[in-house]
This record gives sequence, structure tokens and C-alpha cells, in this order.
Amino acid sequence: MRDRLLSNVFSKTIRDWLLWTVIAIVALWAVAAMYVWIMTVAGDMYMDLMGDMPDAFKSIYGNHDGTPAGLAMSGLFSVMGPLILLAYAIGLGASAAVGEEEARTLPILLSNPVRRRTVLLTKTAVAVIGLVIIMASTWLGAELSGRIFGMDLSDQAVLATSVQLLGMVLLFGAIALGVSAWRGSSALGIGVAAGIAVASYFLTTMLPVVEELANLARLTPWYLFSGAESLSQGIDPVLLAIALAIAVAFLVGGVYTLERRDLKG
Repeated sequence: MRDRLLSNVFSKTIRDWLLWTVIAIVALWAVAAMYVWIMTVAGDMYMDLMGDMPDAFKSIYGNHDGTPAGLAMSGLFSVMGPLILLAYAIGLGASAAVGEEEARTLPILLSNPVRRRTVLLTKTAVAVIGLVIIMASTWLGAELSGRIFGMDLSDQAVLATSVQLLGMVLLFGAIALGVSAWRGSSALGIGVAAGIAVASYFLTTMLPVVEELANLARLTPWYLFSGAESLSQGIDPVLLAIALAIAVAFLVGGVYTLERRDLKG
């Protein structure tokens, strides 16, 4: 009975979140194709424009090797990619924690022989699987776009960057999960995680413009991705491990508080 119920929770969660996963994949494929196409036909012009921009605006596109291919991948993985992935991860993290509770369906689940933590961990597993699939699809979509439009991406560590970005996205998803489970509010979890993401992004990109403040950028969650410079340097195992460790800490905290908090409804 318990195994069948867990299977139902797992499959129900997949059905509930499948559309969002497909939307994220399609959106990231479209963004990858757009950046590669634009940089293929007008890359030199964009590089000239970038050269005339103030440092504060250049930093928005992250670190790249100064080529159209580098700028295309930097745009994908430093601008639009994180935006789409964070929306997915933060939304699903909050939903995993309190989605059933806010829908008033959790008491029905818990009337069966299954614990709160089991429901939470099952939903978290589906979210993590979804993010891994999305990141793998993003990598393949970028490589496919390069082949279609004739852009050589061999000097760009696209797979390594996908993995490094995944670590940071899991971190923010776990923040949304932990805060939502603690307070029983998905809106609060989403707001806190999104607020930290936005603040850390601007601090990480803008602080290095001022030499005296550059080291402060290392203290932000976003630096765990951007500081790796993974497009040119590959995976930074230390920064990736830190991001994953923080994500696990928020997950454990979320499980702990959910088990002890009075449920709504």
C-alpha cells in the first residue's frame, strides 16, 4: 500500500509539473538558437558594441573569451538561462514544500501510511530530475544550434557550464523549499529566494566594477556560478560543492521544520 501511494505521489507530481518542464526546455532551446543565430550573422558588430560599453554593462554578460561564440554562450548561461531556470526551480521548490498543503490535499495524503517528509522528498526528487533533464537539454540545444547555424562551439565548455549553473539553481530552489516549509507559505519562499537571487546577481556583476569592492562579490550565492568562469575554465569543483552543500542544508532544514510545524487545513 505504501509503495503504491509513493508511486502515485511521484507520478502525480510528474504530471503536475510536466508542462512547466516542457515550457522551460522549449524556451531555453529558443534562447540558445536566438543567441547563436544573432552572433553568427552579426557577431562582429556586437563585439564592437560591447567594446564601447561601460564596464558595468559588460559585466552583465559575464565572462567570455571575446568571440561571437563566447558572447552567444555567455548570453545564454549568464542572462536568459538563469532567469528561466530560477523561475522553474524556485516555483517548484516552494510547491514541493507546501503545494499540497495550500491546496488542502495534504491531509488526505497523510491519512495514508506515509510521512510528511516522504511526500516532500518525493516531490523534491521529481524537481531535481526535471532540472537535470532541462540542463541536459540546454546543453544539447546549444550544441545543436551551433551545428545548424555553423558556429564553432568547441572552445566553449558548454557542458561544464550547464553543470555549474545547475548547482546554483538547485541552491535557490532549496532556499524556496526551506523557507516555504518553515513558514508554510509558498509566496514567502518564492519571494525570499527570488529576492536573494536578484540581489546577489546585481552585487556579483556590479561590485567588481569598483576595485575596492570586488572581493565582496565572492560572498554572494551567484558567485558560486559566475566565479567559476566555467565557459573557459570548466567546472570549479569547490564552488559547485559549496552550492550543493548549501542546497542540502536548506533541504534538511525544510524537512525538519515541516515535520514539526502545525499544518494548515
